[in-house]
Amino acid sequence: MAVQTPKQALVFGASGISGWSIVKECLSYPSPNAFSRVIGLSNRPLTEGVSMLPIENKKWELHSGVDLERGADVVAEKLKAIGGIEGISHVYFTSYTAHGSDHQTLKQANVTILLNAVQAVEKLCPNLQFWTLQTGGKAYGVEFVNKGIDYNPPLKETMPRIPEPYASNIFYYAQYDTMERLSEGKRWKFCEIRPDAIVGFVPQNNAMNIAQALGLFLAMYKSVEGSGSEVPFPGNEAAYKELHTDTSQDILARFHIFASFHADAVAGRAFNVADGDVVNWEEIWPGVCSWFGLKGVGPDQSRSTGAKWVQEHKGQWNAWVKEHGLKEGALEATSWDFMSVLMGIPFDRHYDLSACRQVGFNETVSTVKGYTLAFERMKHAKIIP
Repeated sequence: MAVQTPKQALVFGASGISGWSIVKECLSYPSPNAFSRVIGLSNRPLTEGVSMLPIENKKWELHSGVDLERGADVVAEKLKAIGGIEGISHVYFTSYTAHGSDHQTLKQANVTILLNAVQAVEKLCPNLQFWTLQTGGKAYGVEFVNKGIDYNPPLKETMPRIPEPYASNIFYYAQYDTMERLSEGKRWKFCEIRPDAIVGFVPQNNAMNIAQALGLFLAMYKSVEGSGSEVPFPGNEAAYKELHTDTSQDILARFHIFASFHADAVAGRAFNVADGDVVNWEEIWPGVCSWFGLKGVGPDQSRSTGAKWVQEHKGQWNAWVKEHGLKEGALEATSWDFMSVLMGIPFDRHYDLSACRQVGFNETVSTVKGYTLAFERMKHAKIIP
């Protein structure tokens, strides 16, 4: 009987909302013994002490200062310094760079970091079996809906790419094409994973994080306005009622792992992943607010709420943080514009999940629970009281 080589995981982007959760889930999903080693990589520092990963579990380690923009050889030298890196079998890629003020520069930058990562890993890791590439809803052209593209939810992976001139502005297409080219004729395989809006937590500040922005807003709102106060939805009526399928970070991480363990079924394909239920803010807003002891109500343009309310109370930020003994800098580092944009989408963007169900992934979580779990983690990290 052949002895199976233990699986070893390498996670690019471990300080981000997706990568952090993949590292965490690799320690227990689908079983505590699924991986013999889990290595998290990031550019910005993430120390074990602030990571909120289980200290008692000795299978994981973090390495920062891995700058994927510096070239494949430089990345390879950085990885080579990690003892035993040649044992890596499964790679999860969630890295992203925001460098570039236009679509083409952004595309070039994000294709380059992926290319550098793949070439570095191939150079060092002869046991490579599978690679997941995380993309997202922009693959369906959601940012060009008002340009007249063919857009008919539920969004399904078999939909064709959107037409030019818009297609060339979506770097996910170029990343997928890069992976297809690099994996051709190789022993390793890959798939593309598309979450909707990701709901989750990171132990350090993460600007593009709707749960962090909402958690800070609602926690401070409760302190100022009082428990039981009404909180108007921070968006318009259309955004309040349109459908979506949020993706909790733990569900997302588990599907990354699940897909990588079912290589033959998923190779070369794209998969939507989301919590399960199709929802709208009218349905979930009261539940999100109730975790804070607040009453979530519909949009009311006559009252300040959301990002506007937070900015109006900017003079109280420092005092509020000190009063509750919270981690400093979270309010300042949060992208309030990101929350406003995401909670202001005035069109249906919900996903079809039949593809991931057909390959056997059936995990679900209520969308409200996804938010409240993120809030609980924020509380534990002293980001909110």
